[in-house]
Amino acid sequence: MTEVQATVEFSVELHKFYNVDLFQRGFYQIRAGLKVPPRVPHKIETSLLHPGGSDLAFPASVQDDVIYSKTFQILYKNEEVVVNDVLIFKVMMLLDEKKVGETLNDIDFQLSLDLYFTDGDYTPDDPSSLQNISGRTLRLHFSLQRGIHQHVNVMFDYFHLSVVSVAIHASLVALHQPLISLPRPVKTTWLNRNAPPQSKDSVIQPLENVVFGSSYVKQVSADGRTFLVSDNCLQHAFSLHHDLCSNLLLAYQGLFDYFTSITKDLPSSHRMELASVCVVYSKFVEFSYHFT
Repeated sequence: MTEVQATVEFSVELHKFYNVDLFQRGFYQIRAGLKVPPRVPHKIETSLLHPGGSDLAFPASVQDDVIYSKTFQILYKNEEVVVNDVLIFKVMMLLDEKKVGETLNDIDFQLSLDLYFTDGDYTPDDPSSLQNISGRTLRLHFSLQRGIHQHVNVMFDYFHLSVVSVAIHASLVALHQPLISLPRPVKTTWLNRNAPPQSKDSVIQPLENVVFGSSYVKQVSADGRTFLVSDNCLQHAFSLHHDLCSNLLLAYQGLFDYFTSITKDLPSSHRMELASVCVVYSKFVEFSYHFT
């Protein structure tokens, strides 16, 4: 089985926080994290889009795999706070080259949003001064072709009655040979079934074995000037290229369709023109049939 590295990027915008009926005045903060099933070798990189200063109490920050929103003060009932934080989660995974779309559509991505609070003094240098008072977990139904483009109002529990408006976008942005080593879960046996889960880093295959298949062995021509590649290995290379391009074009088509649909609601002065994916797709199909 040949594995490829897929990168799915999630953009999570925390727009507004609404105090419906919070009991206590103080400083509040939302912490977000993305969870991927451990059976899928993966690594998550987190960042903030346009980080910087804040008109609120303290700016947003990134702590390992968790992103902290701006810290804001709540004083009154029915108060509305504009947060406007854009959180970026970049998920790099190892997937079977033949099951990229199927695997991505089945992965149970989960976004956790936790509400933190303190009624005392708070400084960003001491995140532990805030306590977790409520949390919600969103299951994200990702589709290779459609990606994710959703807006949802997330309500915390009855005893901390508040709402945050969230816009979530996600799409496949890269698909290529493995470039980094990712932790792979180690299978347990009945002897160590109660042991904590363990993992080991995956081995990065040479580019030739990814392109031409795991059975590829370098063979030098009789004159010693070139390498010989069997027909089976060449067919594997053509098939791999076809699958990678097909999946990337499906993701691009989905982004193109979504962009086209939302631009219809924009004034003409704010619209952008994009090259149609149909031209690229037609050329790709013509190229694929040439080698099949």
